[in-house]
Amino acid sequence: MQQQIYQWGQTQQTTLVFFHGLGSTGLAFGELAHYLSAYHIVSFDLPGHGYAPPLTEATAYLPSNVIVMLEKILTKQLGNKEFYLIGHSLGADLAIHYAAAFPAHIKGLVLLDGGYLSSQDLGMTIETELQNIADFCNDVRFPSWDAFLQSEKEELSRWSPQLEAASRAQVRELDDEIRLAISPFTGQSLIKGLDAEPVSSMLSGLNCPILLLSATTPADLTHVRNKSIEVFQTKVKNVHVDPIPNAGHDIFRDAPEQVAEKIRAWLGNNNGEEAVEDAHQNRCHTRYQS
Repeated sequence: MQQQIYQWGQTQQTTLVFFHGLGSTGLAFGELAHYLSAYHIVSFDLPGHGYAPPLTEATAYLPSNVIVMLEKILTKQLGNKEFYLIGHSLGADLAIHYAAAFPAHIKGLVLLDGGYLSSQDLGMTIETELQNIADFCNDVRFPSWDAFLQSEKEELSRWSPQLEAASRAQVRELDDEIRLAISPFTGQSLIKGLDAEPVSSMLSGLNCPILLLSATTPADLTHVRNKSIEVFQTKVKNVHVDPIPNAGHDIFRDAPEQVAEKIRAWLGNNNGEEAVEDAHQNRCHTRYQS
């Protein structure tokens, strides 16, 4: 599969590989990469997302098959270099599958509000989840690029070239409308795949250090989150959990500075040295303040 690789930072430094969530793209991490510019950041679009072509068979979206494709992409890009793997939401689920299957490559795992909380934990059936993703893919429609970008700006309450690039990558112009790039088939196939091969079945195979950054809003999910985190901690070793105040599920978009700070500190501790600080990050604080 032909794959465009997105890279930021300094290629000679520690590599952080990002897996994005359902309906998102590899460009979603551009703003966060700004705050992690002392590292080498690598991301790309998952199949059927952003600018990556979809897969034609539903079984190809099984996590066990997807991670083999991802392994080929990363081996081609990074060779035998070890890296830290960071995943958001569905990307965190895939990151766990990847780390369990290919442990030799992984120095550590960072889960951005993913990998610990399933739809079942939220009282959602697989049928409801499949219907929700179909409705989401079909209902997101805008009459023009200006209308779409205005909606994005209103949702985020801040704007930057990185955020605009990430927003544009999520959609396509189709039949004179702006529609999501991800199709119901891709979305439903990924959900079915994770239902058939649940993350919980892979947790015992994780041996690397893990950082779980969890959302804290909406507050009415606090009890469910805490219970799921407790279960997660009983199943994996060497995990550090850190909630991000006032951040929802899109944790790295809601609080990019705080998420980057937590990642830098954890990487520093994991490497046995002080966390890397980039003076440029501090100078640009106002521009990217959420």
